[in-house]
Formats: sequence, C-alpha cells, structure tokens
Amino acid sequence: MAPVTAPGMKTVVVTGANRGLGLELARAYIDDAFEGIRDDGEPRWRVIAVARKHTDVTHGHAHVRTRGIDVSEPDASNALGIVLAQYAPVDVLINNAAVCIGRECAVGNVDYGAWTRSFETNVMGAMRVLEAALPHLARDAVVVNVSGRMGSIGRVMAGLGASSATTQDVVYRTTKAALNMMTVCAAAEFKAKDETRDVKVVAVDPGWMNTDMGSRGGTVTAPLDPSESAAGIVALIAGLKPEDSGKFLNWRGEESPW
Repeated sequence: MAPVTAPGMKTVVVTGANRGLGLELARAYIDDAFEGIRDDGEPRWRVIAVARKHTDVTHGHAHVRTRGIDVSEPDASNALGIVLAQYAPVDVLINNAAVCIGRECAVGNVDYGAWTRSFETNVMGAMRVLEAALPHLARDAVVVNVSGRMGSIGRVMAGLGASSATTQDVVYRTTKAALNMMTVCAAAEFKAKDETRDVKVVAVDPGWMNTDMGSRGGTVTAPLDPSESAAGIVALIAGLKPEDSGKFLNWRGEESPW
C-alpha cells in the first residue's frame, strides 16, 4: 500500500506500540485522527506504530502504519530512518519502548546482564529513535520520552522510592533517571541550534498504570487505566509551550520532581 501523503496531515510516531501504554497512545491518535476531520475529508493524523515485533494496530485505517523494529538493536536508527523518510515531517515522536527486568535486584544482588539490556532499550534505544527522527522532525515537533516516577531521584530522597520492602528496582530506576538526563540534554542542544530551537522535548511520567509492567505481571493492581493515561498525554502534547521544553511532567501536565 502506498504511503498516505495528504497535504497537511500530521505524523505521530509511537514506539512500544504493541501493548500497554504504547498501544493505547496509538489508539488515541487513531481515534483523534477522525475527531476533527479536515475540510478535504482526510484524517488529521498519520500514525506510525513501532514495536519489537510487528503488530497490526491499523484496524483497517489507511493512515496507520505498523513497523517491526527492535530499538535495542544497533541498526535500529537506520531501519527507522528509512521508514520515517517516507512520512516526514514527524510532528510528534513518543519514545515509549521500554523493558522492566531484573526487578528484584538490589545492592549486593545485581543482575548486570539485565541492567545492560535495560539500558540498551530504555536509554540507548530512545536515543537511537531520536537520532533516526532528527532529520525528519517538523520545525515545531514534540518529542516525548516516557519516563516515570521511578526515575525520580527526588522521590527516592524523600523516602518515596521503594516499591516494596524487598526491592529498590535499581535496574529500572537508573534507566529512567538516565532517560530524564537525556531529555534535558536534548532539549538544551535543540534550543541552541536555529534549525531545532522550536522543537519541544519533555520527559513524561505516565502514572502507575494497570499494565503487565505496572501490575508486576498481574501480582498487584495499579490504580490507573492506560487508556486514561494515554488520553492525558495526548492532551498534554497538544498544550505544550516552548518554555516547557526540558521539563519532567506527569500525565496530567504537572511538573514532577527530578
């Protein structure tokens, strides 16, 4: 099927779009595409849904594309760059792909293999995606790095860090803290360059959601439905201002402690 190239249609890219929050974000933009139908009858959004394994979330919509790309692989930037070149410019990029493994690791019992794999996906994978998209970003694009309260150093220092009495989730927490720093660095670099100074880059805490990750494989019940979080994030993105670039926000749009 040939690319949908209606003039004025905006492009959103969501990684980790095969389940959980990523799937709900893709669905939210698919639904939003037709809510404010344009005068020419075309949808407002073209949705590029990326996941490690190809998963069809199109529901028959011609304006949705799904691609199987593993962001943890070194060639992910090249593979994704080829895809994005077909649908540029990219107006919204949501770095959502992540793994949460080695959850029982604490100091003295660290799984370094799990830590390495986590950084490959959660941090370096996000950078691979950003670098792939960089030549194709719209001048006023929005880049969202899906972080989380577990990456907040301030919350740990305030005694809000432990998920349970037995684990500090050091593997997952450190990757999200690193993703936050990557967000701030990217925002600062973009502001310093004329061609990217209008691009907004933010880290977003999606809340404690009742997904496979949030429920620890179904062993606990998280309070937030991922569809509600996704709706909040879509609204947040629509309302971002230039001065918000470099911030750490929650899914309601409130600032979160670093």
